Amino acid sequence: AEEEEEQHAEEEEEQHAEEEEEQHAEEEEEQHAEEEEEQQAEEEEEQQAEEEEEQQAEEEEEQAEVEDEKGLVEEPEEEDEALPSSKEQDQLNDDDEKDLSKEGAGEVIDENVEEDNEEISNDDKEDDNDNLDDLSIYVEERIIEEISNDDPQSRESEDSAEKQVETETIDEVESEIEKSSEPTETESAEVIAESIQRTIDVAEEPKDDETVEENEAVEESVEMGDQESVVEELIEDDEEEVELRPRDHVAQLLKLGTESEDFDKVSEKNSEILLRDLKKLYENAIRPLETLYKYRDLSNRHFGDSEIFSKPLILFMGPWSGGKSTIINYLLDIENKEINLHTGAEPSPAYFNILMYGEEPEILDGTELAADYTFSGLQKFGQGLEERLKGYKIPSKLLEKVNIVEIPGILEVRKQVSRIFPFNDACQWFIDRADIIFLVYDPSKLDVGPETEAILDQLKGREHQTRILLNKADQVKPEELMRVQGALIWNISPLMSSAQPPVMYTTSLWSRPYEQWAPVRLLQAQERAFLRDLRTAIDKRIDNKIASARRFAVRVRNHAKMVDCYLTTYYNHKSVFGNRKQVSDEIINHPQDYHIYEGLSTLTNISRYDLPDPDVYKDFFRLNALYDFQQLSSTCTYFRGCPINRLDVAIAYDLPELVGKHKRLTETAFSETVAATKTPIS
Repeated sequence: AEEEEEQHAEEEEEQHAEEEEEQHAEEEEEQHAEEEEEQQAEEEEEQQAEEEEEQQAEEEEEQAEVEDEKGLVEEPEEEDEALPSSKEQDQLNDDDEKDLSKEGAGEVIDENVEEDNEEISNDDKEDDNDNLDDLSIYVEERIIEEISNDDPQSRESEDSAEKQVETETIDEVESEIEKSSEPTETESAEVIAESIQRTIDVAEEPKDDETVEENEAVEESVEMGDQESVVEELIEDDEEEVELRPRDHVAQLLKLGTESEDFDKVSEKNSEILLRDLKKLYENAIRPLETLYKYRDLSNRHFGDSEIFSKPLILFMGPWSGGKSTIINYLLDIENKEINLHTGAEPSPAYFNILMYGEEPEILDGTELAADYTFSGLQKFGQGLEERLKGYKIPSKLLEKVNIVEIPGILEVRKQVSRIFPFNDACQWFIDRADIIFLVYDPSKLDVGPETEAILDQLKGREHQTRILLNKADQVKPEELMRVQGALIWNISPLMSSAQPPVMYTTSLWSRPYEQWAPVRLLQAQERAFLRDLRTAIDKRIDNKIASARRFAVRVRNHAKMVDCYLTTYYNHKSVFGNRKQVSDEIINHPQDYHIYEGLSTLTNISRYDLPDPDVYKDFFRLNALYDFQQLSSTCTYFRGCPINRLDVAIAYDLPELVGKHKRLTETAFSETVAATKTPIS
């Protein structure tokens, strides 16, 4: 007991010693903090003192400048009184010459006198110019003082008259300066000062209301006439210098004229019928398994009403300053309109530009765009993306049929740039909904960096809808154009998972004329092929919708079978008294030990490359516990059957049947329009 008491006493002493040491350490830290605060306070005081000294020095300099200006304004009159006139100087020179001739100085003295006279005349000219500059400054200050001293009511009525007086005074001063610079003997600084004083007196005279109104009317008419003349001159210069290329073929190849209106109306009715059938098929066959196995938690690729009933989407993407905005302005014929996309050599602002149809031109922000049902799915990417969205409503015939999206230019930088929203996920959202994708490149920017590689990796499965546009091709000499095309194909083809190289168009899509050395026939043919391809994407709207629905159905089916495979493995390894969370975590974290992916590929004939990575399912099962899902066999009922069987039937039979139905309706609509427009032969 005594030993224990001694131990307790020793422990208490050690605790006291430790507490004292801690107190000492805290006191030392407080002292250090106080010393640092005092040093900071002293530094701030020194900075304030230095700033005050700098302010005082600046004020003294300003006062000195003001005094110097006042001295310059007051000096000219005194200098004018002290300066002799040119006539007096000439008389003095003549007297000197006479005296020197009487004394017989000879030719050498005469030459010296002439040199002295030339120096004096040059000095007088410089003094006159300095005096004229000072006088012009004085006149301007006097006029400004008169304007500032007037009443606010009289200022508006006297503006025009004062402007005329200012212009007259400046013109007279300039004319006098020009005259004074010439080697004349009759004019002097006194005459110039008198003329300037007369103009000041005229400015100080009171004006009548009638004269003020007349001056205002004259000034307005002169300004309007000048503006109109300037505009006319600019228009004439543009017409003379630049003859814009004709663009009638654009509306013809895109079928934007009145000739195709009847066919478009009939095809629109057929499209509505097919889209309603597609929605029924989605509700009955795809959506049950999508909801049951929570596919929306796994992927950002969704399918719903906004994807089914939206217009065809044309997507432009590529490096910065490749000509994406210029191409869109050219297609919509808004190059010279008030509302158009910004173009220039510098990188454009990093906005997702969305162009849609509107009765009147209008610019929308991200909040208004997210409220539209077509782009409502962008809300899940957060407020950061909404701030980078910009919409344009433009009354264009092409936008009646499609929506156009321009993704911000890809700027390859060495340092990884952090964004306030998931840029690649947002790009993937537009890629999944695009009917045709154009990668726009500039002949001078063919490099492919990590940003471009990430974008091209997202185009997997969309290679047949991807096109490459080599824009600004007229700026390259014909002998170099083939080399540029080959370099671009070799840079991009290895990064796209396709055995065939992508389709490429070599164009120069804007209204400016081609360069002199450009292969005009080749560029025109490529532009026409590009426009036909664009029209084909519009005509294949229903086919693209059905193809998107089939891809989405395949992803949902693969996801359901993958979850079912995880569940089967879980129930095979779960014991009666085992910890179900521990077993499920072991299977989720090490799927390769249980051969889940290999077994699924062998039993279901699903390719390993069509399945998500195991890391994706790790995140998915963190949100949703594995043992909370049902096996596919337990989802079957007696009356409705199995959801997985309905989905397989939809993928194999129902969706292809919709494609055939669409072709039949299109053929009948075309034959009806041809029969209606055909005239009887007499």
